[in-house]
Amino acid sequence: MYVYAEHLVWYFSEVKESIGILTKPLAPPLMSTAPLLGDLSVERPDKICYEPSAEPDLEAQEYLIYFITGNPGLISYYKPFLSGLHSLLATCSSTVSARFHICGHSLKGFEFSKDDENAKLPKHPLSLAEQIDFQEDLLYRHIKSHRERTGNTPKVILMGHSVGAYILLELIGNHRDKIDEGEEDFDLIGGILLFPTITHIAKSPLGMVASKVLNIPYLPVIMGALAKFLSSLLPASLFHKLVKLVTKFPEYAAQSTTAFIKSPMGVRQALHLAKDEMATITEDKWDTEIWGAATAEGTNNRDTINSNLTMYWGQKDKWVADHTRDALIKARGRKTYGSEIEPWKPVMLRDEEGMPHDFCTTYLNSNKVAEKVKDWVDEIIQNHKREIS
Repeated sequence: MYVYAEHLVWYFSEVKESIGILTKPLAPPLMSTAPLLGDLSVERPDKICYEPSAEPDLEAQEYLIYFITGNPGLISYYKPFLSGLHSLLATCSSTVSARFHICGHSLKGFEFSKDDENAKLPKHPLSLAEQIDFQEDLLYRHIKSHRERTGNTPKVILMGHSVGAYILLELIGNHRDKIDEGEEDFDLIGGILLFPTITHIAKSPLGMVASKVLNIPYLPVIMGALAKFLSSLLPASLFHKLVKLVTKFPEYAAQSTTAFIKSPMGVRQALHLAKDEMATITEDKWDTEIWGAATAEGTNNRDTINSNLTMYWGQKDKWVADHTRDALIKARGRKTYGSEIEPWKPVMLRDEEGMPHDFCTTYLNSNKVAEKVKDWVDEIIQNHKREIS
């Protein structure tokens, strides 16, 4: 669920867990200085956008990979992961004829500076439902901008981490509703869910602890004020060095953590959202329209998203209970019966490498996950081509 929740615990209770191995990142792709996928600059800390480095090719299919963060919802934690993924897709032999646009935004309420006139800080922290609406609005703005700029609509692949995976499934549901209502929007061809917290988060090891702590009255307000006060006691440079020393994060993640703690509403927003997650993310709420049975052979061919979902769980994820994960895989995952398979159901995978929930806080793990996602993106594209042929 949280990008680095155990380090927030350190900050408020002086308990920490050291994670990560620093390695050299993959070479970053060309970053556009023009707002090619929306009206926000790619240089802003609340947005990442990687564009194709080559000139437009009328014969190349364009894809938008829209990424949704976990909680805390800072997109800057994912820079090495998203840039590495873009580089891999640009050089992959099976996707070389495609043009990839990768974009993602911080969740609302995690803006770094109240002095940024473009930040438009909310007056109150947002709920999970409001974050879903916010991400949906941003996604449609990107697609609209792409249409206006190029005259065509990109095929869309959604990707979410932790609670971002829950938001992803809600966006898929909304997309299917629009199709049912006869609205023309866009072709959503797949989804990738990384360390998804999509059912019974409060039953996870850390969720059981968080559920109790987050019920303390006014905790988000109190901890938000405390974070600002404690971070103001030290000069900014010294406080940043302390954060980096204790978390053992590489520079990019340490900078994000420092900015998050010192931000106008970040800590309060993270705790408020976490409490809402505990109450909201419970039973499997999605029907067969989302899980894929509706796209089994002979049922319908309106859309292909259901047969192109890939879910990747951690082996020992403290934000996901093993028994709830295994029950969901058994009930909803793709199965093989001898030579027969169920291609319309999601691919559900369990990590075998000990990958942590907060993979995005180290270069090494960011690059490893990028390698996996590159293959899954390729599979989604190839499956989609077969389905529409």
